[in-house]
Amino acid sequence: MDKGDVFSILAALLIVSALALAFRPPVAEAGPEIPEIPTPTPPITVTPAPTPAMPLEPTRLSYTTNVWDYPCCHLPGNLTYYGGSDPPWKGTQEIIPFAYIEEGRGGITEVFHVPYAVWRLNCSISSTIRPQAADFKMALVELESGTIVEGADLHYPGSIIKNVERGGKDFYLIVSVDEVDSYRITLETLPEYFSAPLG
Repeated sequence: MDKGDVFSILAALLIVSALALAFRPPVAEAGPEIPEIPTPTPPITVTPAPTPAMPLEPTRLSYTTNVWDYPCCHLPGNLTYYGGSDPPWKGTQEIIPFAYIEEGRGGITEVFHVPYAVWRLNCSISSTIRPQAADFKMALVELESGTIVEGADLHYPGSIIKNVERGGKDFYLIVSVDEVDSYRITLETLPEYFSAPLG
């Protein structure tokens, strides 16, 4: 390549660059900035968690060893004073169990709180070896006063229901069994009392 050719190419590049600068379109001037309108965010609605219609699982009650702190530790001699089984609740309402004890021996339960104005003790007793000698005694005691609120005396396998119209208090059970394989006491209430506890 000749020196003249190199100069010709450089001169051509300079002319093209000068023409490009001369005929360049005008640069747009920056006008007033358009304010950005924020996109409205919809309000967040938190739906309250529904109140459960029924506890997931009833609380299991167990026996205690600190019985000497309790105001009443012995069953009275005559529990027949409290009568037989109370009539079952009428209607087709759902019955909600909220606590239970299931054992094969007697004892005194730990203290439990019942916040419902109306509830019941649903007792079922099983005896297969000597059913004719089965004996189940139970007393529901209010902790604060030591008063026996309800009692049951059953001399054969079967069931007994005791309705209680005293709530918002602490209670415990005294249970005595003889020739009983197992028993279960279920504490139950109705939906209208379950949804409006006393405290």
